[in-house]
Amino acid sequence: AQVIKGAPSSFRTFPLHHAMAIQKRKAVTKVSAAGSSFKRGATAALKKELKAAEKEQDEQEVEKTEEPEDEEEANDEEDQEEEEDISEEDRVAQEEEQLQVARKKELRAIYIDELKQMATSKGLETCKKDDMIEAVVAFEAKERADARAHKAKLRAVVVSKKEELKALPLPELRDVCNDYGIKGQLTKPARIEQILKLWQQADGVDKALATMACDEREQELLGMDKVALRRLCEKVGVDPLVKQVMVERLVRTENTAGKFARPTIAPESTEEQEKPKKGKKADMVDALLENESRRKQELELK
Repeated sequence: AQVIKGAPSSFRTFPLHHAMAIQKRKAVTKVSAAGSSFKRGATAALKKELKAAEKEQDEQEVEKTEEPEDEEEANDEEDQEEEEDISEEDRVAQEEEQLQVARKKELRAIYIDELKQMATSKGLETCKKDDMIEAVVAFEAKERADARAHKAKLRAVVVSKKEELKALPLPELRDVCNDYGIKGQLTKPARIEQILKLWQQADGVDKALATMACDEREQELLGMDKVALRRLCEKVGVDPLVKQVMVERLVRTENTAGKFARPTIAPESTEEQEKPKKGKKADMVDALLENESRRKQELELK
């Protein structure tokens, strides 16, 4: 037992192990109080971390849901850029290639009799199935190419006519409007539009196409050599030795050689020119001819 000084007599003697137990209880109480306060702080911190984690997870989910849309938009933009980079000729070539592949696949699926009938209707010879398929596909591809070329010519004709009208001054454009019967105070674009409509109704496009075809054929014939051109004339029954053409060429050659030049007249002496004619009045016609001869001589001297 331990004697505690200053304590009442009833408490002066106190067992040592009781004192140690009291100290332990105090320590445990302090630790438990500290632990509870620590637990409260940890719980608050944990709640904050959980809220932050949940918020971050929500943001990631939103980003994930938005990413596919952004990727799709980016892919669409890339596709548009690729399409813009491809020229019109390349685009048409790609489409034509795809059409031919699909057409070949379709023709391989039909019966041989139907394929022969199709080839005959297009003016093609009947042969093996694969050869007929290639011939039909090539024939249809040529038809599409001709249609595209015709469409391009139509556009070129209309654009050329429009540019021709735009290049006219306003007074001349008014005269053209009067020829077409267009009246009223109109702006230049409105006048051009009205003229183009009436020009189209008057078969202006077809006439322009005919003129264009004629010019192209003429250039093609001019590019041929003489032997091939003569054979073509004999084939179609055209006489290359046309009388009018031969006469025109002969006259042109003689003119170049100087056969039609004005004859030179020997100048008269000055004394004879100045000497007046006696006993006869000068005729007006003779005087004019003499004056003309003198004038030409002076021009030649100059």
